Amino acid sequence: MVWNFKKKRHLIFVKNSFPPEKDPRLIKEAPALRKAGYFITFLCWDQLCKNSSKYEACQNNYNVVKLELRVPLSHLITYHSLFGYLLLPIWWFFVLKWHLKNNWDVVHVINFPSLPPAIIAGKLKGRPVIYEIEDTWFDQTVLPSWLRLVFLSIDNFFMRFSTAVILVDEMQIIEFGEIPNPNVVVIYDSAVDIYKKVKTKRQEIYDFTIFYAGALTERRRLNLNKIIAAIKEVDGVKVIFAGYGDLVDELKSWAVRMPNKVEFIGRVPYHEVLRRSLESNLLFVLRDPTLLLYKYICGSKVFEAMMCGKPILVNKGTSTAIKVLKNKCGVVVDGHNVEKIKEAILKLKNDRDLCKRLGMNGRIAYEQKYSWNLMRQRLLNLYAELIR
Repeated sequence: MVWNFKKKRHLIFVKNSFPPEKDPRLIKEAPALRKAGYFITFLCWDQLCKNSSKYEACQNNYNVVKLELRVPLSHLITYHSLFGYLLLPIWWFFVLKWHLKNNWDVVHVINFPSLPPAIIAGKLKGRPVIYEIEDTWFDQTVLPSWLRLVFLSIDNFFMRFSTAVILVDEMQIIEFGEIPNPNVVVIYDSAVDIYKKVKTKRQEIYDFTIFYAGALTERRRLNLNKIIAAIKEVDGVKVIFAGYGDLVDELKSWAVRMPNKVEFIGRVPYHEVLRRSLESNLLFVLRDPTLLLYKYICGSKVFEAMMCGKPILVNKGTSTAIKVLKNKCGVVVDGHNVEKIKEAILKLKNDRDLCKRLGMNGRIAYEQKYSWNLMRQRLLNLYAELIR
C-alpha cells in the first residue's frame, strides 16, 4: 500500500555525516517517503570538506543543506574522534538556527549527535521529531561502566522528548534497559529485494567464494585477519573484500602476497555489493561482541545474506548470531578461533546441500519477516500515524 497525503509536506533528515548516499538506510527510506508525498531536505555536516559546494544529491530531487566544517582525522574515525565531539556545539547551533528560520513539518534525526537541537526546534515549533538509532554512540567503544551509564542516561533523557523512536534491532530495548517513549517501531536494515532481478556471473575458477563489503576500520573489530588465516591452506577458497577504511592497506598487502586467496576490489556502490553477494557462496560478519554495539545491533549483513539466499558465518555473542540461530540460516563460530572458522568453511564447502539449505532458510525468513517491503510499510505506517 502506498500512502498519498493530500498536502505535500516538508521532511528534514538530519545526520552529522556527508554525503547522504553513504548511508544505505537513507537511500532506502528517502525514496519511500518521497513517493508518499514528502519534499525532502538533507541537513548534513561535511566533515571532510572535499566535496564541491555545488554537490547535488538532487539527482533524486532532494534538497541538501550542509555545514562545511572540517574535523581533524575525520577521514579515519569520523565523528567518533574527540575533535568531532568538541565541535558538536557548532553543529547543534547550525541545526537549530536552520530549523528556526525555515518552515518544515517533520524532522527525522539519525543518531544522537544530531538529536538535541532537533528536539528543541520541535518543541518550539510544535512539530514531530522522529529519532532513529542506527548506531548507539556510547557503545561504539569500550567505556568504563559508570561513564557508559552517564551517556545512557543522557540518551534516555532526550529520547523522552521525541515523538517516536525507530530502532534497527529489538535487542536495543535490552541495551537501553527500557525505551522511555511509548511510540517505538523496529525497522531492520533489510536489503531491497533483487533476488530475481539481477543477472549474476559466477567465477568458476574458484570452487568456493566468500565475500565481505563494508567499512574496513580497525575500531570495528571485524576479525578479517582470522578469515584470511582460516582459508590460507584450504584449496579452492577465495575471500573478496570491498570497502574503505584504515584496514585497506593491510588487505591490499594480503592480496599481493596471496593473490589466489585474497582479493580487494575497493569501494563499490551498494547495488554492486548486492550483486557480488548473489555471486558468492558464503557471506560473513565476525564483528566482536566486546563492542556492545554488536551485541545489541545486528546490522545489515545478515539481511543481505537472507535476501540473496546465501548462508552467513557470524561471531557468537552477537545479535546477528541470535537471528542466524533462530532462522537456521548460517553458522555461528568463535570469531577469534581460526580452527573453528576453518572447520565451518570446510563443512559448507564440502556439503553444498547444507549450504543451499541454510541459504534458503534465510530467504524464507527474509520474505516472511525481514523484507524491505515489510520495513518500508512500517515506516510509512509510522508517518501516517504521526500526521493523523
